[in-house]
Parts: sequence; structure tokens; C-alpha cells
Amino acid sequence: MPIYEYKCAGCGEVFEVILDIDGAAPSCPTCGGHECRKLIAAPAIHVKTDHATARIEKRVRDYLIDGKVSDARRFADKAASMVKSDRVKRIADRLHKKSGK
Repeated sequence: MPIYEYKCAGCGEVFEVILDIDGAAPSCPTCGGHECRKLIAAPAIHVKTDHATARIEKRVRDYLIDGKVSDARRFADKAASMVKSDRVKRIADRLHKKSGK
């Protein structure tokens, strides 16, 4: 499950995205711009599901600590679609229940 960091050329927002290996570059979650550049970052691929689930939980928690609820929800939804873990799905479901969406 590769996690990439991107920086928007338009607004300067730095964000993380879980992408398929052959996935297209994302648009900026802040301004919707399509000129996003992939940043060099430490590898974030784990083979074992347990490690991936722990990393996903930490990233969701970090987003929530920073007050970025919509980013946490978006990240958890993407992770749940890519990781076959009931724990990750429950995280995404809880985020939607708390927000009423």
C-alpha cells in the first residue's frame, strides 16, 4: 500500500495520498488544482497487514489531532478500499458516524 506525499503548485498545500501502483496523480484536496508534484519521502510500504493497519491508525489520529477531520475521513476511506482489514473499515465507519455523513 504505497503512501505518497504531494505538493500543490497552486496553493502550496502538502498532502498524503494512498495510490495504486499505476494510479494517476491526485488533485489538491484544498484548492482542487491538478498541478501536484510528488515529493521525495521515506518509503511507506509494508507487506504485513498489521503494520499497515497501525500506520493507517496513526495517520488518521494525526489528522484528527491537527483538526483535519475531512482529510482523516478521506484517508481512512481510501485505506479501507485498499487494505483488507476489518479494523481499518471500522475506523472509516466511525469517522462517518461521528460526523453524521
